[in-house]
Amino acid sequence: MEELNKKQPKKDQKIIIIGINLAVLAAYTIYFGVNKEELIIIGEAFFIAVQIIICLIAAIFVYRKEFLLSALVVLLIGFSTCLAVFTS
Repeated sequence: MEELNKKQPKKDQKIIIIGINLAVLAAYTIYFGVNKEELIIIGEAFFIAVQIIICLIAAIFVYRKEFLLSALVVLLIGFSTCLAVFTS
């Protein structure tokens, strides 16, 4: 029974790390989506790249799998929404 309790926080930790990164991604995507200036897509692409780099650096030191998965999710969702929002 104690083994089940020890495994549960690890799953919650993974979801929390990914959730925080997706919330940050959503926040600046909404900000840049509302702001309709020229070349604003470059600003969002820069923020996505910085967030991915931060996740990869954090993966070296703590929670390797969680931050690598988070970097992959931000990469896939971030650039696909970047293209969908700003090229239409």
